[in-house]
Amino acid sequence: MDIAYLLASNAISREYDKLRDEVVDATVDGLVDSLACALAGVHAPGLAEARGALAHWGTGECSVWGGFGRTSAPFAAFLNAVSMHALDYDDTDDKVPLHANGMVLPGLIADVEEARACCDGRDFLTALAVGVDGAMRIGRAGGPKGSRGWNYSVISGSVGAVLAIARLRRWDAETTVNALGHQLTQTAGSLQSIVDGSLAKRFQPAQMVKNVVMSAALAQAGIDGPRNVFEGKAGFVNLYQDGKFDFDAVRADIERCDLPVDLSLKPYPACRFTHAPIDLALQLHAQGLRLGDVRHIQIRVSSQAVNMVGRKFDHRSAGVVDAQFSIAYTVAVGLERGAVRIGDFTATAIRDERVGAFAGERITIEADEGLPFLGMVPVAFDVELSNGERLAISTEHVGGSPEKRMSAAQLRDKVLDCLDFGRSRVDADALIAAVHGLRDGRPFSSVLQLLA
Repeated sequence: MDIAYLLASNAISREYDKLRDEVVDATVDGLVDSLACALAGVHAPGLAEARGALAHWGTGECSVWGGFGRTSAPFAAFLNAVSMHALDYDDTDDKVPLHANGMVLPGLIADVEEARACCDGRDFLTALAVGVDGAMRIGRAGGPKGSRGWNYSVISGSVGAVLAIARLRRWDAETTVNALGHQLTQTAGSLQSIVDGSLAKRFQPAQMVKNVVMSAALAQAGIDGPRNVFEGKAGFVNLYQDGKFDFDAVRADIERCDLPVDLSLKPYPACRFTHAPIDLALQLHAQGLRLGDVRHIQIRVSSQAVNMVGRKFDHRSAGVVDAQFSIAYTVAVGLERGAVRIGDFTATAIRDERVGAFAGERITIEADEGLPFLGMVPVAFDVELSNGERLAISTEHVGGSPEKRMSAAQLRDKVLDCLDFGRSRVDADALIAAVHGLRDGRPFSSVLQLLA
C-alpha cells in the first residue's frame, strides 16, 4: 500500500492522553506564536486588497481574523493564512526548512468554525500536533528541492493540513487518503516570488491552505482521489522529489507524534536564514558597537543561505520582501538598533539611508563550501572596525531553535510586539491564557472569540 495509508491511519488514531507533555507544550507554544503572528499581519500590504477582491464572492460562517467579518471556509482559510505568513514571523522546521503551523492552522481553524466551533480543546491540540508532525515528517523525508524551484513549505505542508482535518473529523483511512489524493492534484509552489521579491510570496501558502479545505470537502462528499499519492508514477515522490524520498523517516516513531518539539519559533520577523547572522549582530551591539564603529563585515554562511538571503541589498529600490530576505539589511538593523522588530520592515524603515547604505556597501556575504548546503549554522563574521582592529565571532546555534528555545517571557514579548503592530484589541495575556486553557478541555470557541 502507498505510504499515504500509513499516514492516514496513524493520524486518525492519535489521542491526547498518549501525547508526551513536551509535545503538548510545543503545540501550545506554536499555537500562541502563530495566532500572534496572524494578528500582527492583518494590515500587511496586499491583505486589504485581497479582502476586497474576495468580498465580491459572498459571505459565510467563518471569521476573517482581526475583526474583518465573515466569509466562506476556503476564503477565511486563505485570508487568515496570508496574515499569519505575511510578516515572515511564523515558525520554521530548520531541518527542511518548512513553515508548519502556517500551513496547518488556518485550514484547521476554518474547519472547526464551520462545523464544530465548540470542539474540546484537547481534541483541537491533538489534531494540530498530528498536522504539524505530518508536515514536518514529509518535509524531512523529501528534503527541499530549492534547486528545482519548489517552495517546500507549500508542497509539503499541505499534507499535514489534510491530516489535521482528518483527525478532527474522525475520518476513516480511506476518506483521509482520498483527501490527500485530492490535495496532490492541486499542489504547486514556485520560489520565483521570493527571487523577485513580490508580495505573491505571502499568498502562496494561503493558496494551498484554501485547496486543503476544498480537498477535505470533496473527500467528505465521497469523491475519490488518487490512491497512490506518494508512490504512484506521477505521485509526490516522483513528481516533486525526483524519486528520492526517505520512507524510513516517515515511518520512524510515527505513532509518537514527536516532531512538534523540533519546531523553531522565530525571534525575528524575517527569513529564518537571517536569524543566526542577526544573533551575531546583536552580540556586537551588546559589546557597544554601532554602524559607525564598523568599516566592514565579511559573513560566511551556507550556499543555500546565499541563495535565499545573500543578495546585494539596495535600500533605494528594496521592497518589504527584499528586506525580510536580506542578511545584509537585518544585520545592519540589529547592529545599529539592538533589536530586529516588525516595525523595521515597513517601507519607511527600509529607506533609512544610514542603515541601507551600510547594508549595501559594508557587508559582504559569501558561501562557505565546507558547510552543509542547507545549513543555517554555523555562521561566522570577520569584522573590521573603523580603528583598524579585527574581530572574529561565530555561532553554532540559531535563536529560537530547540537548542536555543525562546523562554516564556520572550514569547510573551513577541506576542506583545505582534499585537501592538497589528493594532489589535486582543490582550496578550488573554490570548496566551485562552490557548493554555485548551489543555484543560476548554472549547476552542474561547480562542475563536478573540480571533474574530
